[in-house]
Amino acid sequence: MPDKEARHGLAVEDSGFVPLELTSKPTVLVVDDEQLIRDVSTMMIEDYGGKVIQAADGTKAIEIFQSRKDEIDVVCLDFSMPGINGYETLLELRKLKPGQPTVMVSGLRLIPEIEELWHKGEVEFLSKPFHESELIKVIKKLSSKQ
Repeated sequence: MPDKEARHGLAVEDSGFVPLELTSKPTVLVVDDEQLIRDVSTMMIEDYGGKVIQAADGTKAIEIFQSRKDEIDVVCLDFSMPGINGYETLLELRKLKPGQPTVMVSGLRLIPEIEELWHKGEVEFLSKPFHESELIKVIKKLSSKQ
């Protein structure tokens, strides 16, 4: 495996490394109750040119979003969290900024409410575990809609 410097701009896929970069330098709000997931997602996003703001739950995400919504390009939102789940959090974020580009992430099956939004093209969906290339591609896609 190439070292970090040698693989700059290369993302891991099942087939190996593929060239990938977040050229628009998006700011991503990563919301997950698991610290490890937040940290790994942050490393992935920052390695490819993005910036990250972290939130440990839906309540904190809403609080952060209220004051920083204009700088947040994409929200990466875990579905299953204690307290306010990802779907409820999404509804609150969209009250503050309708159409906010969002990728829902879950290790569980897709619930009907999220599946409906996904089919309408209103959210993207990633199933855990995911490759870094999947995360970077979906962030790139969503940030290009800004």
